[in-house]
Amino acid sequence: MSTQSSRRTPLPWIIGGLCVVLAALVWQVIPRQPAGLVQEDIPTSLDEAAPVDPVLAAVEKVRGANPMDGILELKALAEAEPPNVDAVIELGRFSIQSGQLDKAKERFVQAIDLAPERAEPLVQLGMLELDGGNPAEALIHFERAVMVDSTAHNAWFFQAQCHERLGNPGLALAGYQKFLPLSPDTIIEQAVRQRIDLLSQPNP
Repeated sequence: MSTQSSRRTPLPWIIGGLCVVLAALVWQVIPRQPAGLVQEDIPTSLDEAAPVDPVLAAVEKVRGANPMDGILELKALAEAEPPNVDAVIELGRFSIQSGQLDKAKERFVQAIDLAPERAEPLVQLGMLELDGGNPAEALIHFERAVMVDSTAHNAWFFQAQCHERLGNPGLALAGYQKFLPLSPDTIIEQAVRQRIDLLSQPNP
């Protein structure tokens, strides 16, 4: 009997220790509450306790009932010291949506200057140049995007598009072939395969 009791003794201590650790973790997660607030104001989930990304909050306003308020908040973040790169990129995107393409280019160039290691503004700027009929200029941005971020898979696709417009079918084919195993879904994969098949055909 004494042997069984000695074997069972550690279990309550282990459970008690885990409860103490859990309580300490919960205490660290819950924000400190001023004494004047009532109990209902305490966040009841980790999502409520987590800080809100100001860029995401501003973007939600732009897409909601207060678009101008959101734009002003993004501008304030973009003009802060140091500037918020995500806010600059979002302003570029919204400039495209409103047809202000020159302003969009300025924003993406600003984002590239602030964060040259990020591929996203390079791809965005390249797409603007490609849509504007400047495939040679666009190609420079797409090539740079892959250099700074090897996971910028869509840059391979747009490189291929540039080479097609520049009359370089061999380079276009190579770009599509690099992008093919990285395509995000079957519809895009099928479209890329069609381009590869077309470019692989011998010239008459």
